[in-house]
Amino acid sequence: MFRPGRVGLLCLLGAGLAPCAGQAQLLFDAAPGTLPAAQGWSYAAVPGLAVQTHTGTAVRLDTTAANAESAGYARRLEPPLDRRAGFNLVLRFRLPVERHARAERAGFSVIVLDAQRRGIELGFWQDQVFAQADQPLFTRAESAAFRFDLAPVEVVLHLGAAQYTLFANREPLLSGPVRDYTAFTGFPDVYETPNFVFLGDNTTSAAAALELLEVALVRSPQLTWPRLGSLTWQGVPRQTYTVEFSPDARAWTPAARVFSDTELFQCEPTAGLAAGFYRLVHP
Repeated sequence: MFRPGRVGLLCLLGAGLAPCAGQAQLLFDAAPGTLPAAQGWSYAAVPGLAVQTHTGTAVRLDTTAANAESAGYARRLEPPLDRRAGFNLVLRFRLPVERHARAERAGFSVIVLDAQRRGIELGFWQDQVFAQADQPLFTRAESAAFRFDLAPVEVVLHLGAAQYTLFANREPLLSGPVRDYTAFTGFPDVYETPNFVFLGDNTTSAAAALELLEVALVRSPQLTWPRLGSLTWQGVPRQTYTVEFSPDARAWTPAARVFSDTELFQCEPTAGLAAGFYRLVHP
């Protein structure tokens, strides 16, 4: 179940404000039994020792044959990623094996770049996660301890205008500034690619076995009120959203928690919706 990180949309019920546009997209789901390449991702492995298998519940990408092996999944997303509006990349995975020869490298990395080629690269070990700095380039920055090897973890990476925040199983874990990696001049140079996501092993100094279950992109949702006492929005299936209420847009209280098996979500509290401000807060 996806519970994306804290991005909210503010709307005023009963004051005639138009809702903001939004979109949610399931990018990969291991349940159908297919590999990411069959679901819109590009796959590459160099020199080609990596092994992809489907375990029945996850796709396993194994680069442990040699530290020199690099392999992973990449994808360009449309519409463009706007970090000013805020968006979330949601992952569910387990990292049963990881080894590294250098403290600033990891066998599993996640790269997210917005339309301006700004974003974050995170490196995952079995027991911690850390950010890659841009000054000096690709040195170890902020880090946090967490066990990614014991069971599948639900990770939410929220990218905002100036900061990113990482959540693990609904709890905030790591935060720091959005980075600019365009100074990199090596090959291949993915850091010049806008609206870009990479998942995998992108270094010759580490290796890992990754078990990937789900990936989703959650943009700022569109809230509408088709009738008095009801809010609806489009979201990621099997996700729980929390609706919060405020009479003055300062102090917020939970109004409802909404789960849906489909992309359509609807909030109808028993007492109806009072006039005021509403937002979605997640996780």
